[in-house]
Amino acid sequence: MTRADADSRIFFGYETAFRIVRCVHPSALLRAKAKACVLSDAAPSAKEVEAALGRLKAAYPDFGVEGPLHVLARRAPHHRASGACRRHACSARFPGGSFYQVEDGVFASAPALAFVLEASRSKSMVSLLELGYELCGTYQTKRTGSSSAYDVEPLASVRALVDYAKRNPSMSGARKVARLAPYLSEGSASARETKLALVLGLPHLYGGYGLGMPCMNYEVKANGAARAISGKRFFRADLCWPEKKLDVEYQSKECHEGELARMGDSRRTNALMSMGWTVVGVTNDELDSFAAMETIAQTITRHVGKRLQARVSDYHARKLRLRRQLGLPVGYE
Repeated sequence: MTRADADSRIFFGYETAFRIVRCVHPSALLRAKAKACVLSDAAPSAKEVEAALGRLKAAYPDFGVEGPLHVLARRAPHHRASGACRRHACSARFPGGSFYQVEDGVFASAPALAFVLEASRSKSMVSLLELGYELCGTYQTKRTGSSSAYDVEPLASVRALVDYAKRNPSMSGARKVARLAPYLSEGSASARETKLALVLGLPHLYGGYGLGMPCMNYEVKANGAARAISGKRFFRADLCWPEKKLDVEYQSKECHEGELARMGDSRRTNALMSMGWTVVGVTNDELDSFAAMETIAQTITRHVGKRLQARVSDYHARKLRLRRQLGLPVGYE
């Protein structure tokens, strides 16, 4: 590859990469080898970026990435910054597989690299955790896709995110990702489930209720008695602490309205209780109420034999801060 060829390539990173990868069918994603993971010396011009987007739109009918577009280059950009295109200087050496080649001369950071890049500029651990849950979950918001959607394929696994960071410790943002590892979980089905998991699971130091991080949408196998009650061979627990036999269900209005849904919920709860499980439901309104979550957390800790006794200063203020960071109300309604 000549220097001219290398400098004509365009590398997308940060949140732009997530949105591009969402648009491309997994079978069409080709991981670039190490020799191809060398950034162009100079940042591309707005015209070059626009041309690359045109090729992507022609190749992928569902392509719908909006600006600002984040592009990577080895040297600081000479082009004037604009709202439509943001250029980032990056001197790191990238191992093979750090980028996908999505079109001739067009590359997008693999999710693990894009997550590290986002970590390098993120000032909020909570916001970064929410992003990690989304990447490893089955939903998307406009942070990682062109629109909000459910029942989508995860972009990454927790192991992939953490392993990449640990293999590249000198990369800006990598250590931050490694520190987040104990608090990441995969399989979340919605942004609200993620918020509930962080509120209940994070340590007191970060304003959570200290239950430990749950397994998201965990499969609980039914025994004979449970099958007789429910007719099910297994159950999906929204937020699950298997070692405590605790299932916390986020009861969104969409999934739990109507008589049939209520009957199904009742049979499911009775079946799990017959196997010694504790089942707690949290509604949308309860998650939005600080007072309700205080009561629910106390009930849960009592059921699992723990005491909700924080050993950090200003615990009340920390809980309120976490809720604000998650975009949850802090009132007592």
